[in-house]
Amino acid sequence: MPFQQEVRATLGVSAPGEIVEAAGTYYQAKQMVTEDDQCYIGGFVRAGTSEPLCKSGGNAGEIVGVIVRDKYLTGCEPGQKLPKGTKVTVAIFGVLAVANTGGAEAKFLDDVWVDDTTGAIKFDSTGSVSGAAKTHWKVKQGAPDGGIAFISR
Repeated sequence: MPFQQEVRATLGVSAPGEIVEAAGTYYQAKQMVTEDDQCYIGGFVRAGTSEPLCKSGGNAGEIVGVIVRDKYLTGCEPGQKLPKGTKVTVAIFGVLAVANTGGAEAKFLDDVWVDDTTGAIKFDSTGSVSGAAKTHWKVKQGAPDGGIAFISR
């Protein structure tokens, strides 16, 4: 077996909602259906009023995971809002690419928070973010505001 010829210090460039690990390694997902028209690719969702429904904003319902780009969402772009009743795949475990639109740099091992109103992702390590709920996810590779961060659970 030949020696490895290339070493990468960082994860590859991805779009929000893409699974970063090779071939979905360490990736678990759940098939769900959007309960409202505010869910978007690469955004966190909460449990809906019943299985298998999911919704975006609001502070009611457990945070399930992130909507990923997959075979069911052909033609959809990262960040695109999905119509109510769309079948989606929600990553509940793994390494994912997400857009950093929180207004501040995402740093390694920052906690990942979800805005209760909009479902937007925020990053912070101080212990609390006003109007947001803490998830079980952490930043694996940081990014400046407007960049692509990688999160893992």
